[in-house]
Amino acid sequence: MAFDTCRHLRTSLLDLHRTLVALERRDYEKRNGPLGAGDFLQVMAYSDDMRWLDPLSRLIVMLDEALDGKGDADLTPLPVAQRARELLALDRDSTLPFMVRYLTHFDGSPELVEAHARALSALKAVGTTPPAA
Repeated sequence: MAFDTCRHLRTSLLDLHRTLVALERRDYEKRNGPLGAGDFLQVMAYSDDMRWLDPLSRLIVMLDEALDGKGDADLTPLPVAQRARELLALDRDSTLPFMVRYLTHFDGSPELVEAHARALSALKAVGTTPPAA
């Protein structure tokens, strides 16, 4: 996979992650009141309620490592891209915490729909194919 294509995928997944964090912060502050950036960072880092984001966070870290050449020597970005495609499949029958929470945000957030579309476009450039139905 070309370096620029891999970098574009990483950027699109990071943008998607940022969008999800902003949505989570909005929801959290509706329930608990406003927080400073540092306090919300603590919530993101240590709250079990935010663990649903871990699969996406791990993919971004894996791409970072692949781009930096510091990851597992056997790791190529293509399997990471395939996992990202599976993660973003919008499977409404899934009971996985990531998909359940993702769909909740997806159904109510035009900004997430846009970030999702950009991520799928980046995945298309990588050349992954959708999982068989």
